[in-house]
Amino acid sequence: MKDMQENIVVLDAIRAQSIAVGEVNARANGVHNTAGEIDLADYNYPRKILVFVSVGTVGTNGTLDIDIESGDATGSLTNTDYSFDQITAVGDVVYEYTPTRRYINIEATVGTAAIVACVTLVMDHSRYGSQSGLTT
Repeated sequence: MKDMQENIVVLDAIRAQSIAVGEVNARANGVHNTAGEIDLADYNYPRKILVFVSVGTVGTNGTLDIDIESGDATGSLTNTDYSFDQITAVGDVVYEYTPTRRYINIEATVGTAAIVACVTLVMDHSRYGSQSGLTT
């Protein structure tokens, strides 16, 4: 039996944090870049990705929206492939997503009051390129 770690890769997204009112974009392999883009070229996409959204503390009347955005070129993530709208309670949700474009971004938008949350992407992948996935 193969090691589970050989069959999946964890792509960085939004690490657990208190998100103030406003917008936060994904991190790609431990690096928070301006666009928040994750380049899937090294992962032989399209492969299914499980999107885990975990919400901890929710401020009074706080809301959280998560968008999965995609594009064919860096800097052009104009497509919203899926949205988790108006999350207002503590809990977890999982969504199975198959990307159709090379670049993706996870965007979290908080309204009214801060929310503690994280988004983790786990890709079904037994072989991938030079990227090693999650870094600390």
